[in-house]
Amino acid sequence: MESLEQFAIMLDSNPMLVLAISLWEALWTLIALWFAARNNHKAWFIACGLLQLFGIVEIVYLATKTNFFKDFKFNA
Repeated sequence: MESLEQFAIMLDSNPMLVLAISLWEALWTLIALWFAARNNHKAWFIACGLLQLFGIVEIVYLATKTNFFKDFKFNA
């Protein structure tokens, strides 16, 4: 419980962190919703739209059900 309180204090003192987390989530959600709608993946569309877990669900969807990461190169 103490670590949760410390996290809350950290968020209160760092509004830019809250903004960064919000933008991260919004980016991945919008990308995943776009692909799910285009590919007629209704269950994934609902899951990505309702579950807000820091982009984890969206990244899993994009990695497993689309070619979004197909040409993504980690070693540039």
